[in-house]
Amino acid sequence: MRNNKYFLALIPGILAISGNLLGGNYLWMNIAYNMLGLVLLDRILPEDKSPSKSKDNELVPNLILVLSLLVHTLAILTLLMGAYAHSISHYYLLLAIVSTGLNSGISGIISAHEMIHRKQEWWQALGKWNLLLVNYSHFYIEHIKVHHKWVGTNKDAATARYGESIYAFFLRTVPAQYLSAFQSEAKRLNQLGIKAYGWSNFVVRSTSVQLLLAGFILATLGVNVLLVYWGQSLVAIFLLEYVNYIEHYGLVRKEGEKYAAEHAWQSDTLISRFSLIELSRHSDHHLKASKQYQTLDSHESSPVLPSGYFGVFYQVLIPALWFKKVNPLLDKMYALK
Repeated sequence: MRNNKYFLALIPGILAISGNLLGGNYLWMNIAYNMLGLVLLDRILPEDKSPSKSKDNELVPNLILVLSLLVHTLAILTLLMGAYAHSISHYYLLLAIVSTGLNSGISGIISAHEMIHRKQEWWQALGKWNLLLVNYSHFYIEHIKVHHKWVGTNKDAATARYGESIYAFFLRTVPAQYLSAFQSEAKRLNQLGIKAYGWSNFVVRSTSVQLLLAGFILATLGVNVLLVYWGQSLVAIFLLEYVNYIEHYGLVRKEGEKYAAEHAWQSDTLISRFSLIELSRHSDHHLKASKQYQTLDSHESSPVLPSGYFGVFYQVLIPALWFKKVNPLLDKMYALK
């Protein structure tokens, strides 16, 4: 059954936990798997454009999400305890931060993205937990209320501009998204006649919880463990914004223009599809955000990335190479309009 392929999404977490528990060179396992293995496979394995099977049993897809939450939580816990007990130290601690952060970004945030789009409040609560563990809870508001409304326009901080490098984008988008989430909540509360910047503001509330959690770690485990915790968050946040970057880079939608499949890049490579629970079918996600990931479809009218989400990673890190590869595709697409 096709749904079983989504178990690939759990491998980074399992490798991260194993590395944190075993220590030493085992910490290389998850780094090598993601940064070498999946990158290579994403470039050499074929595409799979097969349509979704919306009537498939939801048991496995839902199980993947729950297991992703558990694995995400355990990976961070084993990292913190390894740092506190000094079973992971020195150079290996940096490896552990990167390894755990890779899982937090690849599995933790991506499963959170799926869960916060579900209609049931308990699914949303699970998604918020995953975001809390990477200190990015405001993404719940910014992504749903702002990004999905303004994607492709100048009002969307999460849309990368033509010619903007990943580094410039990261420095711009992180504070801008936080501010836009904060302002979105304030506007909503003002309309309800509620104090805009009080406890009812989700961004105020979630930021406070994140600070309380950081304070608890500092008081009980020490400053070094807190820095390790923030380190894995930074890796995860960079990966999230890398994904935002490639999903809409250079694509333009005028204000008032209806969203169409051409306003998001997609990829149907096998590795990106199943390791990232169909995030690479991003055009369809924006067309109907409430669709469960296993029901997303490919769109012929959507621009296609040169490779999958893993396959273009190193190209993106070298802006000149990325621009040389992608800008001509954009130039051609808009010249034909």
